[in-house]
Amino acid sequence: MSADPHRQQRVTRDHYVRKTEVGARLFAVLDWSVDDRDMTLIPHLSRAVRRGDILELAVTDESETHPGGSVQRVAYLCFAEATEAGLLLAGDRVTVGPDTIGVIAGFDETHMPNHLNVILHAETRKTGRDMDLKPDMLITFEGILEEKNRRMGFVRE
Repeated sequence: MSADPHRQQRVTRDHYVRKTEVGARLFAVLDWSVDDRDMTLIPHLSRAVRRGDILELAVTDESETHPGGSVQRVAYLCFAEATEAGLLLAGDRVTVGPDTIGVIAGFDETHMPNHLNVILHAETRKTGRDMDLKPDMLITFEGILEEKNRRMGFVRE
């Protein structure tokens, strides 16, 4: 079995040159917040999603949250259905309409294959109800346009 470069922390966001936006339709709003979730994020920076995949979005205000790390303070936002196939990547900005609701900090697969937890980082932790989210709102996970002078590929030690 070959080694996983994500687990070896050899993959960075710079590895990804271009990617499309991914849309999702919000279908359930959540109103729950905890200070002791003890969630361990997977070490992978990205997750591929298929049209129809179910995503649960939650937000933390913990500034050091990253793939492979743990999260305690979490507010739950919503469930959404991916409207197209694409790639979600740690560091992607996430918007609902014109409003940024956070940046992807990482992923938790506790409830797979039912749904993927997408953990966002934001300055303040609010629930979906606090944000006045509504069913059928469109969530957008940003794409990447190619940038010049980027270091690409695996990180060499």
